[in-house]
Amino acid sequence: MILEEGSSKIEIPGEELTKGPGTRRAGFYNPDQVLNRDITISLLSVLKPRAYLDGFGGTGIRGIRVALETGIHPVVSEINSKSVEIISRNREINGVDMEIHNEPFESVVSRFLFDFIDVDPYGSIVPFLDVALTHVRNGGYIGLTATDLSALTGSAPGKTRRRYNAFISNDRLRHESGIRLLISYVASRAAAMDKQIMPIVSFWKSHYYRIVVRVKHGAGLADEAIGKIGMLNKTNDVSKIYKDLDEGPLWRGSLMNHEILDNALNNRMDSISMKTYEFLQSLKHEDEMFYFYELSDFASHFGRSLPPLSGMRDSIERECGKPAYRTHFSNTGLKSGLTGEEFAGVFEKISTR
Repeated sequence: MILEEGSSKIEIPGEELTKGPGTRRAGFYNPDQVLNRDITISLLSVLKPRAYLDGFGGTGIRGIRVALETGIHPVVSEINSKSVEIISRNREINGVDMEIHNEPFESVVSRFLFDFIDVDPYGSIVPFLDVALTHVRNGGYIGLTATDLSALTGSAPGKTRRRYNAFISNDRLRHESGIRLLISYVASRAAAMDKQIMPIVSFWKSHYYRIVVRVKHGAGLADEAIGKIGMLNKTNDVSKIYKDLDEGPLWRGSLMNHEILDNALNNRMDSISMKTYEFLQSLKHEDEMFYFYELSDFASHFGRSLPPLSGMRDSIERECGKPAYRTHFSNTGLKSGLTGEEFAGVFEKISTR
């Protein structure tokens, strides 16, 4: 089966596409990850790393698009020999200069210092994180895609404790919790090596989380990063409608580098799909507040019907003189500069109309 994505044309096994997190088989292509790859390409076009590693090649689609759409020389590692054959064919189809290694990620990443390491495994990034942090160049970047959302969102609390040594409430705010837990874990592992990580972009989509972080060396910088890790108590941090419960440890710093995000948007405006452009736009206000106000939770607490999101936004701006923004973490969530009490007051007013 031949398909097109971005500027590439690739061959994949079989005649049907399989969606979701994928299975360990040769040449797996996941159409649900197109957005992930689009955003990665947009960032790379701004960051311009010299040495890029796609650590888990699959069909080679990510590395091929990097070569075609950014001009950056990609290196691909893939342990499955049948997948390597597929990647090699796709390299020829697209006529790109791409280095392919039929070796484990850990072997290839330790051979060079890379400016950007892409870690997109099946499941958790935990087994591959330390080696990526060890071998990324000072000032370089690591892209991490995690599909173990049951652990990161607290829906499998034993796994959350075992894998991330954390506690998370599996509630309607769980996807921001999951992203912040993932960043916290990466920051802690980096700090153990006297390295600092800072998020460039962080998002949830369907069955995966994606973060891209910059890594810098220095014990002082590492201390700055771990100073942004702490516990969450939704009663104090969000609203008194939530239980008095400590969760974490979580990343309490910013989720995005907004200058880089804006540059990525402007740089790729004419070459990315409207869907990707709108999704990137939706990330621009995620740092307006720590967490967000989930209207469904306020409706349940006050025993009211769920008001229209647009009406709630208009009321906040009209009555409080402050903007409110959608969040990509929930279809019924808002980020605003209001306190929890102020938000609850506006909600009570509008939900009685």
